[in-house]
Amino acid sequence: MIRVSAHALDRYRERVRMVSYEEARAALSTPLIEAAAAFGARYVRLGTGHRILINAGVVVTVMPVEQYRRQIRRHGLGRYGRGSESSRYYEGE
Repeated sequence: MIRVSAHALDRYRERVRMVSYEEARAALSTPLIEAAAAFGARYVRLGTGHRILINAGVVVTVMPVEQYRRQIRRHGLGRYGRGSESSRYYEGE
């Protein structure tokens, strides 16, 4: 069973939806998130576009949607982390 930190619950309520703590805990400890943590994933993207950070079997925080988009633009990466050179390679050019 995955643990959810109090910080993650607060960030979920602040950034995703203002719900009760029980509902936030349920949203952050789904079987899919537990499977991703067991697999070793550090980040899981929610359906809203927010990402959650998992560290040592604990959901640590919920990141804002804008942070991921800003990070991608800053590094000049595409959707799958490929820069412009590698995207031409994959497109067959």
